[in-house]
Amino acid sequence: MSGEPWQELYASLRPPMLHRAVTGFNVNLDRIIPVSRELLQSPLFSGEDMTEVRARLFHSMQTCTADELFVQDPAQYQRLAGLFSGSGALAIGGQAGIAAVHLASAGVPAVLCAAPAMGRMTREILLGSGVIIPDLGTGLSGGQDTVHLVFEYQPGLIPVLEGVVPRNNRFIVSPVHEPASALVPEGSTDRFLEAIAGCTRAFLSGYQYLRSDRDFAAAARQLRRMKRHNPDLKIHTEWVTVRDRDIIGRFIRFIIPETDSLGLNEYELALLGEYLEPSGMWSVDGGDVSPARLVKGALEVCRATGLARLHVHTFGWYVLIHRKESGELSGSRNALLFASREAAKAAQGKGSVISPDGIRAIRQVPHAFGQERSAGLFRDGDFFIILVPAMIAAGVTRTAGMGDRISSAAFVADPF
Repeated sequence: MSGEPWQELYASLRPPMLHRAVTGFNVNLDRIIPVSRELLQSPLFSGEDMTEVRARLFHSMQTCTADELFVQDPAQYQRLAGLFSGSGALAIGGQAGIAAVHLASAGVPAVLCAAPAMGRMTREILLGSGVIIPDLGTGLSGGQDTVHLVFEYQPGLIPVLEGVVPRNNRFIVSPVHEPASALVPEGSTDRFLEAIAGCTRAFLSGYQYLRSDRDFAAAARQLRRMKRHNPDLKIHTEWVTVRDRDIIGRFIRFIIPETDSLGLNEYELALLGEYLEPSGMWSVDGGDVSPARLVKGALEVCRATGLARLHVHTFGWYVLIHRKESGELSGSRNALLFASREAAKAAQGKGSVISPDGIRAIRQVPHAFGQERSAGLFRDGDFFIILVPAMIAAGVTRTAGMGDRISSAAFVADPF
């Protein structure tokens, strides 16, 4: 398949109907730090606190894989953050914050952002972007903003592993937030439910900060209560790079059954799949998998968990697995196209093109799933498969939050 059908689809795309949305629950500031050879060789990376950071950053760069390190010790994280306090630039962070600002800029008629641990500066950024902040009480942070470290890198600084496609990516170093940061305070639940009564989409995140069965059970109860109060509400959870098998297991057991949709990248898919089926078929230590294997893996996760919608945002293309009664999925495909176009627009690069890597990846899929029903549409049993090459902006190196932007916009535009 050439790129011509996709050029026509992008060119003829009309703005879809966008659903009123609420995002939650993690909002912070990101310190965006460009990685250079000078930075890697500087004394900043030689200290004892930096040993694991350096190892994980180099692995991320060798595999060109988005990764995140959660620092358990608050004092250690403050030391790390202090080392880079004069580096880079601050931007809105956290999946809920990034998604809220992007959705508001993309034309969603109303965007709310619920975050119990919201700092003063993040609140100002959200309000200035047209985002509505429901009252959840006094909050947990006392007005203090939490800053995460985001190391943005380009390929070529160190050699990549064999078989890895070189590309820009990012490595994040984050503190571990309190579980309450991902839960609506009990005394504010009724107020929160009333505030989101007009929303039909909820893009939720932050569940990696829950620690115990009790925490996860409380989150699951809140999700059920949201659906009971608003039966039209579709709930999407966006996952992150978590290696802790206990956290992964609880997320699968408690949260996924209460959600309508899940979003993640290819590495996070592998970590989830390896937990569900530790057969050695999942690539969790780096390297690329074939496009057909990626799609099969997404299908396996859907079948193992009962998910009705799964969105994998990977380099140059997107995979959407949908369980639908109808075979008419052009609206869902248009939602992906819209999300991709809006993300490229937000990147503010020098023009946009359809990713050649994405087109090449999609070309490799039909032999595994049969003939396309139309561009990028396949079927496998009870599931429909939608593949879309990304629209990418030229000359842009910023990757932080890109998956959150694409995933949230595709979700609020999807007519499912």
